[in-house]
Amino acid sequence: MSFSYQTSRLQISEILSSNQEPDFLASIMEVLTPKVVANLPPYFQNVDSISSAQEWLQKTTSDGRLFIVNLKSDYKTIGFVFLSTGNNGVTHIGYLLGELNWGKGYATELIQGLIQFIESEAQITRLIAGVAKDNIASITLLNKLGFTHSSIEANGTMFFEYLFSQT
Repeated sequence: MSFSYQTSRLQISEILSSNQEPDFLASIMEVLTPKVVANLPPYFQNVDSISSAQEWLQKTTSDGRLFIVNLKSDYKTIGFVFLSTGNNGVTHIGYLLGELNWGKGYATELIQGLIQFIESEAQITRLIAGVAKDNIASITLLNKLGFTHSSIEANGTMFFEYLFSQT
């Protein structure tokens, strides 16, 4: 089952690997610039052609659920959200925004909206986010939204978790 949600400025919709429209594939290349993907896994690197965008889309959708983040004002793609649900309702999240959209409050709005949307999803009990230790903006954002630091990997990736109340 796919889902979507909205915030005051954003429309977030699930994407399927079958979406091969040239405009969509071009938007993947526009968002996944070297600065945006600097601390991400290898398959996020060098997405600079239609074929590499198709490969990235296939890999990303096979690993979990992919959501496109569009501005409501002009429907421009500004980023992506990734969800991968494991055992016991634990869901790993990832998110990224294109460079031109940093510092505008979109990440806060995006993740806050996601939390509000899935609070009613009984099968999701905990969100886990991994962040590079030098990504101060994301660390600050996660803390502000109620995530707590849970661990750090040897490579410097910090993990934060958000627990949903079980009512």
